[in-house]
Amino acid sequence: MWLVKLNSGYDMPMLGLGTWTQNNRTAAESVYFALKNGYRLIDTARYYGNEKGVGEGIRRAIAEGVVKREDVFITSKIMPGNYNNAAAAIDASLKDLGVAYLDLMLIHQPGSNDKAVYQAMEQGVKDGKLRSIGISNYYTKQQVDEVLSYATIIPAVIQNENHIYYQNTVLQNYVKQFGTVIECWYPFGGRGNTGENFGNKTIAEIAKKHGKTPAQIILRWQVQAGYVTVPGSANPNHIAENIKVFDFELSQDEMKKIAGLNRQRRYENW
Repeated sequence: MWLVKLNSGYDMPMLGLGTWTQNNRTAAESVYFALKNGYRLIDTARYYGNEKGVGEGIRRAIAEGVVKREDVFITSKIMPGNYNNAAAAIDASLKDLGVAYLDLMLIHQPGSNDKAVYQAMEQGVKDGKLRSIGISNYYTKQQVDEVLSYATIIPAVIQNENHIYYQNTVLQNYVKQFGTVIECWYPFGGRGNTGENFGNKTIAEIAKKHGKTPAQIILRWQVQAGYVTVPGSANPNHIAENIKVFDFELSQDEMKKIAGLNRQRRYENW
């Protein structure tokens, strides 16, 4: 598993499991299966309503000796409905996940109380509850600069929609100077759009050449381009498939071809 050194000093796995749309039951199973299959990054959020399940899956893997707590990088997010009491939201996530600290906490999306939320996360770092902090769904230099104007701890991660048709390399290149890493949700375009991404002629040709699936080519491109990526799935076959991207390498020409697919076209508007 590849790791990236965050500006907080901690190492973050570059590929993990996303749990958006999963309930507690399916999250517990998929997280446990993912950890057994080599995953070490698990992504959830208060809004998902599955933190208890995610925690259950992690505890089961720990109890069976699959991993230790310090082996697992756990990310959660403070949802807009909790922005008026971010400190309590941090504690609620820790309680539901059943852990003493989170490896990464993000503001889920821009809201009306971002400064206070970010400052609550900074206090969480000082209190030992959070190791790294960041933001999600901030897409422009202007949005990032606003956070930087009041941040005393620079965001370690920005988690955004990112796939072959929306690469936003402008933002990635801008935040490199701060040591901030871009993390991708919807690496395959999200539900209803995977066919368009997997069926792309360039992706399909590269997949055939390497004897890999289109999903594996897209994930390999992302980690090779310096992104962290968290494909979501409750399907054991897909979970097992998605992590098998570290036994081959895309050529510079192939990386350029995939970069050329960028249309700056998002599928979502939040």
